[in-house]
Amino acid sequence: MKITSKVLLFSIAASLTFFACKKSKNNNTQTLSTQDQSFISKASLSNTAEVQAGGLADSTSDTAMIRAFGQQMVTDHTTAQNDLKTLGSNLSFSVTDSADAMHTALMDTLRGLSGRMFDSVYIMNQIKDHQAAIADFQNEISEGNQSDVINYANKYLPKLQMHLQMADSIATVMNFK
Repeated sequence: MKITSKVLLFSIAASLTFFACKKSKNNNTQTLSTQDQSFISKASLSNTAEVQAGGLADSTSDTAMIRAFGQQMVTDHTTAQNDLKTLGSNLSFSVTDSADAMHTALMDTLRGLSGRMFDSVYIMNQIKDHQAAIADFQNEISEGNQSDVINYANKYLPKLQMHLQMADSIATVMNFK
């Protein structure tokens, strides 16, 4: 009877240990889900594109509002990218400073524009890009698995929402909409 009790207690303890170690949504495991990996890659591409386009706006636009917005994009997205690189390093996931084909083509287009046309194309793309980024960040917050990645999304989502509101206001003031 003693052996049966010990086996039963051991089985219960093993079961409790198994369920206690089961991966939860908020654990700090180093393992990244496909969702987390995809989010990090998209956020990195977005940050890089915003820094590049913001730098071009700062140096190309004739409009003080657009230049100031571009400067803010460079500052804020450089900080976000540096935080993302640190996060990636901590999770053994490579984060690079590269832009996707769509944003590379946009940069080529922007380089060929000036004046009001430059400002319009830049700001309207900022609205579109920030809407897409906000959706990606909200998706990571609700569907992500790795708590540090979710925390990154929670930290920068309000900044993206502020950028969207700023770009939308500029587009309204400048009659681009």
